[in-house]
Amino acid sequence: MTFVRRNPLVSFFLLAYGLSWAYWIPLALAGVRTAPGSTATHEPGLLGPALAAFIVTGITQGRAGLATLAGRLVFISRPTWRFLAYSLSPLIFLGLAILVGTVTSAAIPPWSDFAVYSGLPRLGLPVVLLLVLLFNGFGEETGWRGFALEPLQRRHGPVAGTLILAALWAGWHAPAFFVVETYRTMTIPTIIGGFGLGICAGAIVLSRIAQRTHGSILAAALWHAFYNMTSATAASRGVVAAVTTTCVMVWAFVLLIGEARRGTRPSLLLTAPGSR
Repeated sequence: MTFVRRNPLVSFFLLAYGLSWAYWIPLALAGVRTAPGSTATHEPGLLGPALAAFIVTGITQGRAGLATLAGRLVFISRPTWRFLAYSLSPLIFLGLAILVGTVTSAAIPPWSDFAVYSGLPRLGLPVVLLLVLLFNGFGEETGWRGFALEPLQRRHGPVAGTLILAALWAGWHAPAFFVVETYRTMTIPTIIGGFGLGICAGAIVLSRIAQRTHGSILAAALWHAFYNMTSATAASRGVVAAVTTTCVMVWAFVLLIGEARRGTRPSLLLTAPGSR
């Protein structure tokens, strides 16, 4: 307990890694493989960061801290239109992808493909979306943006703190590369240039979303879940994958350019999480 109180951030990452890996490593050793539509699942391991955030917060801040963290899970910042624009922006990317596909006569996957999600059985789109929001959205974002982002930015600055979190977020996925079929098919260049760059871009965009929604975990979780529906399903190929991924990359690049020009008024810095 003393170590956790003195080193809350280190304790969080140790727990986040430990809890997730405790689920994923046995799957890997047993030869379990998960793919879109499979009954075998790696999804419960995604809850590690959320559990770690609540455990460390409970030890270091008690009931008051737990209440604040829990409140951010349902916090909708004002103005509401901005909250919705940021948290649901992957749907805008998807709409753009459909438009591009229509104009260029590229193949657009059927809606049923969006319900075929990596590591989940075929349960229908509404149920799959709710599970993705639970595991990928709240499971990850309660820890990464909800707990770790602000102290990392306070210590290292808005950009460096965001990129340090991105590196730790990427490393946390390591055992999943032995379990998740979509990861297993990646080559080293793809892991570095695709997965790694994607994690960095996603971290930058999610930092911006957290900053603009006053630390709302709900906003980050919604964005994460909806983006994953375009990147981790049977529909995440062709024009959908190309356009949605490009949108995130361009957004992250624009944010970095703006950060460099802004200087004393950083746009990625998360302050006073959850404040209204």
